[in-house]
Amino acid sequence: MSSITLAPVLQAVPQKKVRCPWIISQREDMIWFIGSALAGYLAVALMWAGSAIGYPNQFLLPIQFVWFFAIDNPHVVATATRTYFDKEERHKLGWLLWIPIPLMLLGPAASLSGHAAIFLLFAFCWQQFHVTKQHFGFMMLYKAKQGERDRTDFKLDRWFLLASLFVPLGLFIIKVEPWAAAIPHVAWIKASAFIGYAALTLVWLARQIQKWQRGDKPNWQKLALLAGVVPLQWIALGFGAQFGPKGILQAAIPLGIFHGLQYHRLMWFHNHNRYSGSEARERNGVAATLATRASRYFLTAVGLNFGLSFLPQALFPYEVVQTAMWGIPFAHYVIDAKIWHIREDKDLATALHMG
Repeated sequence: MSSITLAPVLQAVPQKKVRCPWIISQREDMIWFIGSALAGYLAVALMWAGSAIGYPNQFLLPIQFVWFFAIDNPHVVATATRTYFDKEERHKLGWLLWIPIPLMLLGPAASLSGHAAIFLLFAFCWQQFHVTKQHFGFMMLYKAKQGERDRTDFKLDRWFLLASLFVPLGLFIIKVEPWAAAIPHVAWIKASAFIGYAALTLVWLARQIQKWQRGDKPNWQKLALLAGVVPLQWIALGFGAQFGPKGILQAAIPLGIFHGLQYHRLMWFHNHNRYSGSEARERNGVAATLATRASRYFLTAVGLNFGLSFLPQALFPYEVVQTAMWGIPFAHYVIDAKIWHIREDKDLATALHMG
């Protein structure tokens, strides 16, 4: 979910129209958008326990199976349920829907030229940028729901969240990549990152205390989201860094579980609302049929993942094929950044109850 395109929500929703401070409801938001961070923490705890007793794969392999087949990869192809399967969206997106083809060429080009490792690091970083945009988007939704319009808070929240997600990612890269350790003055860079982040965190905390002391109503939804997101980013990347370059998997799994669960629930919330009208099937086609039941949506996502991602890699277990499959997530990142324009898409705003 694009963060940049959700920022105008602050201006798009007048304060007097704000009703429910939750995106769906308190129960649903706490389970899926905020509480699903606990699944990421649990994944880290189980992987750490397996490593501590000398059997790192005891929990890693089952968690990876669930992550790959039920959560993360299915959330990538679930974008098709409101793009490729929607007649109206196909017309609006046009040529952009062909973008998986050129993107699937990037991995093989890197692999055949001997740069597969650099390509996988690039893919992980793009993935984390995409995840960061989604967290920022959720934060902006909660700010809009509360009518929180102060520019100082907007800037502080934005930079605190971005720093909380990108600083640990940068430190992770420095630790696991041999070439990064050779960067001039790398120790100074690390120290500056820690000091700068600590200073920003103190300023952000001081701002929250200041607002509380003057009697402002806390935005508990936003604060709860940050309380789940920020520590998980540091813990997951810190844990993965212990395994060197291969630790990308250990870091990506807990972060991807949280991100994927959020996305699945938001996508189903959108699809069910947008395609429930009496004219939806004629206007939107297959997308409306899939939106009649959550089981149809989920089985479609799982089936697409199995056919488009797993089978090619299982039938052709070569590095060039595995890297080519990254074109599907890359396309998801590009298309996803295009389809969440709340201010420009009135149907989207209505479907997310942000009208």
